[in-house]
Amino acid sequence: MHLQVEHRLAFVYDTFISESFLELRVQPKTTPQQAVASFELAVGPPTSVHRYRDWNDNLTHHFTITKFHDRIEVSARSLVETRLAGVAIGSLTERPAADAPSYTLRDFLEFGGPVKLTPTLRAAHRVIGLTSTAPIGEQVLAVGAHIHERFEYRKNVTAYDSTTEDFLKIGGGVCQDFAHLMLGLLRLREIPCRYVSGYLHVERKKREPSQSHAWVEFHSPTAGWVPFDPTHNRPVDERYVVVGHGRHYDDVPPNKGIYRGIAKESLKAEVVTEVVPGNIVSTLREEISHIDLPVFREIPARPPDRIVTNVADVGTQQQQ
Repeated sequence: MHLQVEHRLAFVYDTFISESFLELRVQPKTTPQQAVASFELAVGPPTSVHRYRDWNDNLTHHFTITKFHDRIEVSARSLVETRLAGVAIGSLTERPAADAPSYTLRDFLEFGGPVKLTPTLRAAHRVIGLTSTAPIGEQVLAVGAHIHERFEYRKNVTAYDSTTEDFLKIGGGVCQDFAHLMLGLLRLREIPCRYVSGYLHVERKKREPSQSHAWVEFHSPTAGWVPFDPTHNRPVDERYVVVGHGRHYDDVPPNKGIYRGIAKESLKAEVVTEVVPGNIVSTLREEISHIDLPVFREIPARPPDRIVTNVADVGTQQQQ
């Protein structure tokens, strides 16, 4: 399947700020299940955009604006070829490794950030009942079924910085909450697992906005990294586009930054996905361009009737 993804961000400030730095993780990765044909990134006000790969091999863009401005816009467009994963989770009959994991996997057994090792998490783990020596595939499916039965998908009850403890108390949340809880429960079973940030294509009316998504990958000694979506309690298929991997959301937020000034920031984020028919040659093409937004050497007088609409919280929460 060929999927086109458009991800737009607009940061609005209720007064002018003098300097801002923004880091973005919006470019899909090349993995065994997907190939990136093209990636276009536009940012405004115009500035130099730089890129590096972080410790999980995620592509990260960043830029700085050093003149007065009251708005930043980002537009990322990707074309990705996706393929089905070749592993059936139920067929993974090996047990979790009895020996200490390799150094490359240790980070994905540790608790931290929003994945909290608390008495509440341990109590939730005990309820599952299935022994931690059962086959890996059976354990993953049991944990996924447990989360699906006990927790409700609900928007606007958690935030981008909510923890597993928050989700357990509320009993509902969005995809990143489901992913964090599954990471915690699998790590209690000594199964290495990681957070996946990306997109999920769902058929909607033409050009109707979608959202970003989050799921998990667990490590099998025989099959390597295997994806699973705890929000929908199902294996991952070709409708999923991977952007980044990490220990949890804090490693791979779509946007993160700081700014200098006393302004209040609001954020509007929009994602649109669509299937692109036909055959496409996956030869990576990358392009950086600019969005024409103004900057000023000094703070200009603001028109008295200017209205800034508070469109969203500062954090971008993954919720599909």
